[in-house]
Amino acid sequence: MIVQDIIDIMESHFPEHLQEEWDKSGFQLGDRKQQVTKIMVGLDADLRTLNEAIEQGCNMLITHHPFLFNKLSLDFDTSTGQFIQKAIMHHVAVYSAHTNLDKVAMNVWLAKATLLEHIDVCEEDGLVRKGQLPQVMNRNDFVNHLKKTLHVDVVKVAGVKDNIQSVAVCGGSGSDYIDAVKNQVDAYVTGDLKYHAGMQAYDDDFLLVDVGHHVEVIMVEKLAAILREESSLEVAESTSPDYYQYL
Repeated sequence: MIVQDIIDIMESHFPEHLQEEWDKSGFQLGDRKQQVTKIMVGLDADLRTLNEAIEQGCNMLITHHPFLFNKLSLDFDTSTGQFIQKAIMHHVAVYSAHTNLDKVAMNVWLAKATLLEHIDVCEEDGLVRKGQLPQVMNRNDFVNHLKKTLHVDVVKVAGVKDNIQSVAVCGGSGSDYIDAVKNQVDAYVTGDLKYHAGMQAYDDDFLLVDVGHHVEVIMVEKLAAILREESSLEVAESTSPDYYQYL
């Protein structure tokens, strides 16, 4: 199979036209006609994940977060320049599926991981998902449930609501959707929340839980399984950890 064949598989599941206007999903770098021998799936298109791919003999890297977010620079003293240089030198094609994957699958995967039932879209663009816990949980039990099912050691919580059953989930940075979901659910689970978002949880009587951005790493295993099934190629899974450590 060539790079374009893998791109076709990706876009059959996660159509590029679904991405947000500001997003840079899609083919990032490489030769579309290159034969693919082994793929690596990772959360971030960064140097550490690229190094993993090279060390494991992969010649295609598929990530959730693109590296082409900011103004493009080919200055090899920058991390972006070094990424491009190294990918070209080692013939590694790079493809990313970001907000298009979010809309189709990311928050479904996260909702299922937290054992939600009756999963449905929560707002107009279909990004946030909501569902019901099998039973009502108090605040502390719900927080511990999230830590266990999402494999996180620490979460940030705002609000005092103590009977939780309806839950909305948005992987990554979900602050923009607070107003859209707060009246539909008892708790909203997302990441990258700023200080003043917590005020709304108290004022509007819902629970706000920040589980961090890195919970999106769930996509590595899920996407790797899709690619193995549909490409018959060897697919490696990146093990790059969260950028942040909680000490």
